[in-house]
Amino acid sequence: MENFTIHIFGYGETQFIEKDTNIKYRTENLKSVQPLVDAIWSKRPTETDFEKNYNVIHIFSKNDIRWLGEEYFNLKDEENLIPLIDRLITEITTFETVEEPSEPVVE
Repeated sequence: MENFTIHIFGYGETQFIEKDTNIKYRTENLKSVQPLVDAIWSKRPTETDFEKNYNVIHIFSKNDIRWLGEEYFNLKDEENLIPLIDRLITEITTFETVEEPSEPVVE
């Protein structure tokens, strides 16, 4: 899988887009998002001097990552992020939502 886009939105959703796929989940329900966000942040250029806030993080086909907020930075070809990206893709594409019961269950 080489052509895909992942958007990690600061408002709390993560979206995965591929040829015939466009799915979005609450970020809090995906365990592999925060380790990836932390790893991307740790790769920021040393001259960046701003808070760890973002509006969106775009990931384009594993080799182009863009952290966008009041300030921004881009990463290219960060090989050590690929396993974390792959883990997120696997989690997103195999994630199953569990519907909450609409009425309390009485036993």
